[in-house]
Amino acid sequence: MTRSAREVVEAYNLVVWNQRDVALAEELMGDTVIRHDVGSVHTLSHDEAVARIVNHLQMFESIRFDLRLVVAGDDGEHVAIVYESPMTLEDGTETTIGSMEVFRVVDGRITEVWNCGYKQGVWA
Repeated sequence: MTRSAREVVEAYNLVVWNQRDVALAEELMGDTVIRHDVGSVHTLSHDEAVARIVNHLQMFESIRFDLRLVVAGDDGEHVAIVYESPMTLEDGTETTIGSMEVFRVVDGRITEVWNCGYKQGVWA
């Protein structure tokens, strides 16, 4: 049974990142993942997408994604999130960032992510 787009995005944030479950990342990332930023687009292979997660996890002693809002589109593919992410870097520095992302999920796998960047701090 394939997960819904919302279930995939929630698992990606709450399990892959919060529980450092790289095996689940292998399952959830698409054959390619297109990452959209303002002014640029980067296409990652499946292996590159998983390596990106592993590399980021290694930067942090701890990291957590708290989903403040999750909105699933009527098309069954798009999910938008608003999150805060408290984290502790390997050197002990603590910070929290907040942002929004939109994911496209096809056949239970993340294929595209739109990210406008993040700011330090928590949502007011």
